[in-house]
Amino acid sequence: MLFLTKNRNRFASNWKILCQYNILNLANMKHTQKLFIIACLLACLLPSYGQENTLTADGLYPKYNVPSYQNEKGTMLTAEMLKNKNFHIPSTDADIIRGELEKATANIGLTYKALPQYTISEAFHLLPPPANPEELCKTADTDITSQWIHEDGECILFIKCSGSDKQIKTNNTINKDGKRTLTVKWERKESANKTTDKLPQSIFDKIKYRIGIGTYRTETTTEQQMQQIKEKITVWTPEKAKEVFNAQYVITYPIKSKKSVYMGKYTHKMDLMMIKWEEHLTVSFLLTKKGYKQIDKYLKEVKEAFRFED
Repeated sequence: MLFLTKNRNRFASNWKILCQYNILNLANMKHTQKLFIIACLLACLLPSYGQENTLTADGLYPKYNVPSYQNEKGTMLTAEMLKNKNFHIPSTDADIIRGELEKATANIGLTYKALPQYTISEAFHLLPPPANPEELCKTADTDITSQWIHEDGECILFIKCSGSDKQIKTNNTINKDGKRTLTVKWERKESANKTTDKLPQSIFDKIKYRIGIGTYRTETTTEQQMQQIKEKITVWTPEKAKEVFNAQYVITYPIKSKKSVYMGKYTHKMDLMMIKWEEHLTVSFLLTKKGYKQIDKYLKEVKEAFRFED
């Protein structure tokens, strides 16, 4: 975020200098020279700002998304870094997490089919406000396993899979020079426990936070809050959940916040959670006004794309 801000400021400063210099000299230039200077200035402008609104090869929008990074060897923090609270470790393209949707779904016993009408992204984080509204970061979360962008331009799906959840592991070592180094690494949790059919309490904690009941996601859901949640969600029958997704539970609920908007165009309208073996995959539907009128089409495509193993 700081890197982007610095580059924007640097570009704005350079642009101002160029403009001042060339405006002072426009009066002494021929018409063709003026056109040439204007074309050069526009050529400088387009690469710096135009790319923010374009889709990268990883299916991301740099203005709103930042890739998920993971150093496979772990992050090493020296005693001096810890003392100074310097936890910034530069990341490179080589550290971008790739194929996360495939790994995460496989980890919970879920298969998915890549639909040709969607552009499918790598894992990413939603940039915090002001890039994205605070309401969107709350209703959709900020850690997204993948976004699916429909070719009609009216729908984007945020896919979030519990198979992406990782636990932190640390290793404290003493170097040859006697100094300590703390190695921090996030490791994927163990695969799904296929002997359970419970509906975990954590599911309702997530839903409660997303639909605006309670302040914190980590709060334990009270009986009163559970009643409020039940009034807002739709739980599929076990037969329908098994038939469509081979799931044990399927829960849908609307998102009522009008400020939960992505890219100034797509409003977060609904979530669908499919649950099995206490693991889950959530699909968030972000739609334009036209897309919302045909939400059944996108829901049908989601039904075609995901299915739990037996």
